[in-house]
Amino acid sequence: MTEPVEHFDIVIVGAGPCGVTLANHLGLYGVRTLIVDRSADILEYPRAVGMDDEALRSFQAVGLAEPLLADMIRNVPARYYTASGWCFAHIHPQEQPFGWSRRNLFIQPLVERTLRRGLARYESVRLALGTSLQTLVDDGNAVTATFERDDGSIRGVRCAYLVGADGGRSTVRGLIGVKLEGKTDAARWLVVDMQNDDLDSPYSSVYTHRHRPRISIALPYGHRRFEFRLPAGESDEAAVDPVRLEERLSLFYGAGPRRANVLRARVYRHHSRIAERFRSGRVFLAGDAAHLQPPFFGQGMNSGLRDATNLGWKLAAVLRGVAAPRLLESYEAERHDHARKMVNVATMFGRLYAPGSRALEIARDLFFRLVQRMPRLRDYVLQMKFKPMPRYTDGLVLPATDATREGVVGRMFMQPLVETADGRQVKLDEALGAWFTVIGIGADPAAAMSAASRKFWADLGANLVTVRSSRSEAASASDGVAVIEDLMGAFRDWRRARPTIRFIVLRPDRYVVAIAGDDDLDSVSAQLQSLLG
Repeated sequence: MTEPVEHFDIVIVGAGPCGVTLANHLGLYGVRTLIVDRSADILEYPRAVGMDDEALRSFQAVGLAEPLLADMIRNVPARYYTASGWCFAHIHPQEQPFGWSRRNLFIQPLVERTLRRGLARYESVRLALGTSLQTLVDDGNAVTATFERDDGSIRGVRCAYLVGADGGRSTVRGLIGVKLEGKTDAARWLVVDMQNDDLDSPYSSVYTHRHRPRISIALPYGHRRFEFRLPAGESDEAAVDPVRLEERLSLFYGAGPRRANVLRARVYRHHSRIAERFRSGRVFLAGDAAHLQPPFFGQGMNSGLRDATNLGWKLAAVLRGVAAPRLLESYEAERHDHARKMVNVATMFGRLYAPGSRALEIARDLFFRLVQRMPRLRDYVLQMKFKPMPRYTDGLVLPATDATREGVVGRMFMQPLVETADGRQVKLDEALGAWFTVIGIGADPAAAMSAASRKFWADLGANLVTVRSSRSEAASASDGVAVIEDLMGAFRDWRRARPTIRFIVLRPDRYVVAIAGDDDLDSVSAQLQSLLG
């Protein structure tokens, strides 16, 4: 039985972390959203275990960072060992430039339940489980899709845009004819999840080896994950045989009885692939539907969360009518290249774990011995500064023309602690709101604009903020301009290094879209108005 066609602004296919994150962001902006998933419940088998600071900042925007952290181990170090047992790297980043710790470990089903509970806050968002996409047609004006429920009934939906966040075997990607480029590693890995673990190893450990690398990851609530690369001649069935499984686990627990028990064991192949494009007309791809990477760098799920955070506010801006549809072209322009870089870095880490030759193994070990003797390089490695951060040069950004301002536009802005006018000490984003923001450091942005510019920002719904020095005299500000205090001196130090910058324009995803000096905020406003259409 086919029901009457329902109408939504957005349909998301796939209710994994990427899809539900996008739905939470769209719910925040009041966008009428339907999110569907073929599974009737959350999948329980081993998948992602690590969340970074960028992801937590995204969840902060929708009020879910702290609920998620309640089920995480925060700020977990990682140790890397040679085949002889020498710890050649102890990665334990202490800096929190975006307001959150950089390595946080979780159990994915718990995370997914929290994210789905978040959807219940929004009247504009509906979740339909046990519902599989059958067809979709993009007629240029809207997308019409049909879905089949578990009971065999057919549901028709028409929407302005459809997002495929339905995993590596994406139905959406297949229906729009987009191919994955890249390769699948011939090596297979056995992933074993344990419970009731009491191993005294409260960190992630990587034991590199040319032929037999293995990994141990401490997880919340007495859980632990082990990963073992399998030899070419061993079948999947033999790998999960209880006797062979015990032989591998004894490398960590030793022989004899133990408290920990095996929760599940599965064999995986790792993919290094990316979709040839992330958009086809009114249909978008995100998360594993758009890119697949090995788990060695812990960024597979995090890359998908970046997609969701990037796309959500852009869809909302277009649907609200404050930006032209061409804004959506910036999604692929901004995300495709960075996603490819993350795939490449994850693949490179896999080679670090299992060097292809003895010569490469020796070269790697020599490099890290040198790192230990060079403080700046050691800090670069051990503080995870090698992680490729998005830097948008195409899309919704106004590149700086002044060479002294290079390196600011197109990057995520810092998130220091600030104090609001009512005396609350909060992370910066809590004081800015969830939309565009114009920040004046020691200056009132409204006072530096013409009436036409002020109208543009008001029509956009942007927030205007003045940052004053810590414990300075109360700064006066125009009506509607919020005043916050630079509690830790972060803005003071930031501007000391960039004295020609007075104003910063942030997008909803906290990337710097533009910067301005004392006298060019009107020019920047006009350029952004043209860019948004």
